[in-house]
Amino acid sequence: MAGMRHHQVFAVIFLPLFLFLLAGHSAAWAQEGKAPALIRVPVYFITDRNLVSDTPEQGAVFGPHRKYIGDCKHDPYMGLAWCVIKNTDGKQITPALAQLGWAPVEGREREGASKATLITASDFPTIESKFYDRVRADALKTEHKDIIMFAHGYKNGFESAMKTASRFSYTFEEPTILYSWPSVDKLRSYSSDENNNEWSQEHFVEQMQRIEPVSTADPPVNLRIYAHSMGSRLVVRGAPFLREKPFVKECALVCPDIDEGLVRHYAHRYLSTKATVILRLYMSQHDKALAFSQIIHGGYNRLGECADSLASLGKQALSVIPGAQAAEAATTDDSQKEIDDVAAKLKKRLQTIDFTVLDHGMIGHKIPVGLIHSMAYTETPGPGLEFLTQGSGERSRTSRMISRMTHTKLTGDGWVGDDNCLRVAETEKNKKDIKAAQ
Repeated sequence: MAGMRHHQVFAVIFLPLFLFLLAGHSAAWAQEGKAPALIRVPVYFITDRNLVSDTPEQGAVFGPHRKYIGDCKHDPYMGLAWCVIKNTDGKQITPALAQLGWAPVEGREREGASKATLITASDFPTIESKFYDRVRADALKTEHKDIIMFAHGYKNGFESAMKTASRFSYTFEEPTILYSWPSVDKLRSYSSDENNNEWSQEHFVEQMQRIEPVSTADPPVNLRIYAHSMGSRLVVRGAPFLREKPFVKECALVCPDIDEGLVRHYAHRYLSTKATVILRLYMSQHDKALAFSQIIHGGYNRLGECADSLASLGKQALSVIPGAQAAEAATTDDSQKEIDDVAAKLKKRLQTIDFTVLDHGMIGHKIPVGLIHSMAYTETPGPGLEFLTQGSGERSRTSRMISRMTHTKLTGDGWVGDDNCLRVAETEKNKKDIKAAQ
């Protein structure tokens, strides 16, 4: 019994001390260069969702509804959040990243944990000014001087959208703004999401206009816009307000859930021969979510399914000349030569990229953030990957089957793209390495 008491005393006094020393030793290992498994990364946010609560413990919590029912003051919530993300690349929190708000996790925080903090002031212009001053200051600290804007898609609550935006923040290491519109995080709420996405349009446009003086001030910073699925509609409908803006370096639509025919209608008014922005469409033949959208929209293709060359689409758009002289102009050799010359220039900055090889899972519809980052700064797909040419319009079997069933397939005189797309493929060396690892 006495021996048992001695063991109990040892356990009570010395075991906690041992664990404390071990924890300190583990921290020392991390300081000596071992990368943390999880990292807090910062994400700025703009949202016109309803505010559910705002407490010091939980931060700001947003719901699935609109901020305003009826009259709207056009003053979305703005703030800065942090989100815990898996450190897949083994990054260290350097002083430069710490300045941007990167931090180690605290306590037992798990992957996906997040907290949003609102910027507050007595009036919205002051809130907006504080917000963009911080975003701009962070952009000037980075290598590329970029601001990343991300608009999420259908069936995304604020927290799930934050997780996706944190991947952009982690990969790009640039200040990232999540634009979160009132999406309901439920499968059955597709129609509601469509409605709220359109309601949010003017708020999105106003913020794109607000970023212009932020970006063009001296010294200038750039804007890169990325949108996924239904979020792409905000960007496409907002295109007239983004035309010929040199500070917008890139605009990319990932698996865009928008009617392909509507985009063709918009294109001849939205495309500009004077613009410099790089336009990219990322699509996947594994995408079942867009096939579902195609069904509920009467069989008409979604832009993310068609895999049409954006360069060819641009060329077709240029041939549509509004006005009474359209028929006459289209028949002249000079007019056709002008269209061909402009199309050749457009081809350099319009790309369709098929990332099927990277789109894993039963549903697909993923966001290839690593590929997007590599294309933004190197114009290559990244390590272990290469580009192959692919004919325009090569979409999934499911999409083609739905088109046949609903009689919405292209007829014999339908327009077919005559430019190639880019298809991401694994290099032979990468295939061998993966096989060897297995």
